[in-house]
Amino acid sequence: MSKNTFENRKPSVIRSNRNIFGELYQNVKGELWKMRRTLLPVLHVLLPVLGILVFLFYYSFAAWSDEGKISGYIQVLSIVFPLVVSIICAMSVEMEEKGHFQTFLGVAVYRGNPLFAKWLVLAAMGFAAILLAVLGFTKGFQLRAGKVWLSTGEALTLAWALWLCGMNLYLIHLFLNLAFSKNISLWVGTAELLVAALFLTELGEGRWQFFPCAWGGRWCGYLLKCWIGSGTAAMEYMIKNLVISAIITLLLWCGVFLWIPFYEGRRCKD
Repeated sequence: MSKNTFENRKPSVIRSNRNIFGELYQNVKGELWKMRRTLLPVLHVLLPVLGILVFLFYYSFAAWSDEGKISGYIQVLSIVFPLVVSIICAMSVEMEEKGHFQTFLGVAVYRGNPLFAKWLVLAAMGFAAILLAVLGFTKGFQLRAGKVWLSTGEALTLAWALWLCGMNLYLIHLFLNLAFSKNISLWVGTAELLVAALFLTELGEGRWQFFPCAWGGRWCGYLLKCWIGSGTAAMEYMIKNLVISAIITLLLWCGVFLWIPFYEGRRCKD
């Protein structure tokens, strides 16, 4: 291939990249427009606020240590998160099913963009909800206890850890809803809730690394241990298991985004 021919191809490659990102941007805008009159934005505010109020009320008379109360709240967040994600993803995909997936599949040149856009929007809303849940609780607990148990930076770190672990859950449940049905997604979400709870105990030793639903509770638990005192051992254990989590994440992302170009919608009704 001559030099001139190679140079003549450069503008088309640049235009192609611009088209991909331009279409992704339009898909993100479309997702936000479709969700603006649904319960999805409301749930991402209502659920964290209700959780904060319930736990602050319960902790006002519960005979736990302050460290135990904070750890317990974060653990409950990590346990219920998979089920909440399955419900949110089911509601989002149900909107597409009502339109026979026409707005999801019919307007995209690059078939991965609609899924990627939906994933980005739901994950962003999820991060806002987790941030509200963690920061709101820590500030409310600080006012009630009269002392600071978690700094703002530590609370932000816990929120980031929960959210990063939950990114895979959003993709898993979007795939389950698109490929199968919302019932399958809800069943899996319920099973993930049970697994996340069990794997916070000794039953999870040597197993939790292979289950994304258990990552949030475990990682946040190790972070709390680092801040409380047993930091060196907990940090070394986290770093060792990050490799396994990264490999599983890579395989999951590649599998879903290699599958989506062949997706033509589904006919099953829940």
